[in-house]
Amino acid sequence: MRRIKKKTIYILAGALSCIGCLVMMVFPSIALNAAQKGISLWAGSVLPALLPFFICANFMTALGLPEYLGRIFEKPFQKLFGAPGVSAFVFSVSITSGYPMGAKLIGDLGRNRMITQSEARRMLTFCSTSGPLFMLGAVGAGMLHSTAAGAVIALSHYLGALLNGLLYRIFVRRKPELHHVLPQRKITAKGSLLEIFTDSMITSFRALGIICGYIVLFMLISDFLDLSGVLNSFQSMWSKGFIKGCLEMTVGCGSIAEISELTLLVQCVLCAILISFGGLSVYAQSMSMLAGLNISSVYYLVTKLTHGLLAGILAWIIGPSILNLTVVSTGLFGREEIVYSLGFFYQLLFSSKMVIMIVFLFLVTILLDKLLRRIHEGFRDHSGV
Repeated sequence: MRRIKKKTIYILAGALSCIGCLVMMVFPSIALNAAQKGISLWAGSVLPALLPFFICANFMTALGLPEYLGRIFEKPFQKLFGAPGVSAFVFSVSITSGYPMGAKLIGDLGRNRMITQSEARRMLTFCSTSGPLFMLGAVGAGMLHSTAAGAVIALSHYLGALLNGLLYRIFVRRKPELHHVLPQRKITAKGSLLEIFTDSMITSFRALGIICGYIVLFMLISDFLDLSGVLNSFQSMWSKGFIKGCLEMTVGCGSIAEISELTLLVQCVLCAILISFGGLSVYAQSMSMLAGLNISSVYYLVTKLTHGLLAGILAWIIGPSILNLTVVSTGLFGREEIVYSLGFFYQLLFSSKMVIMIVFLFLVTILLDKLLRRIHEGFRDHSGV
């Protein structure tokens, strides 16, 4: 039965591929324009934003940093989210770099048997997030012309991720599985540092190439849906933009931002839902990064749907209080605004300083842990004497 079902899926996929090729041959200009937009989006925004993070994350993983941090943060993350300590590393990198970095790290850790399948599923509930620069810069300042709106979207997105992880911890039981304890071992990276760094770059470019392919694919699907008139069945403009966003979140957020009939609060809510869900493009990218893990595509889809719903509710609740605050222009992104009443904390939280601080805190944590271990060992040796 399973073989028949799998064969049917393959036949349907092949038929759809043939239809797609025929449509691109009949409408070559639309296909070329969509591909150019997709590649331009990837080369202009995705590649420069993600490449440094991909390289650094791969390099740190190869050196064993997630294992070390996992031992330090094991207890708090187990109690809060039922997830291993390495979640601290994955969540930190995910919130600074964005999609699909969280899924990629979870996939790497799972394939290296540093986490169990059940732990990987639990981590996906809160470690798959967008980056602050996209929400504040591209969506807030660029599309909605208000960083106050970007702040609403970003805060609801991250709070929604944490709440999503807590809810799955409380209401969804983990499948019976032996708890995985990180081994107490030293770093076992193979090769010189230069070789490890080179491998990290090669792996990063491969992952970004996959992301480029999915962006172009869903850009093509979105444009051909426009051509076919399928979206004309939706009466309201926002519903058309929302459907586009369910395919590719950047396109959807841009469409919603262009609808002047919607209030800024409603635009924030819709964008928060789309960004937290991620769209089918991000969903496909993330699932490709999770290859080799026994994670159901339906499960991941449900976790992103609940994340989107929670983020939308939070944006509706916190939006009015932030959007009504006094703002001052900074000119950082051309037409950007900074929420004045939130002061230094806001500017620190949503800037590149946050990335530097997170890395610095990780290093300080490791050094303190090593220092405490040496003091403890010295005291133990002295007592033994």
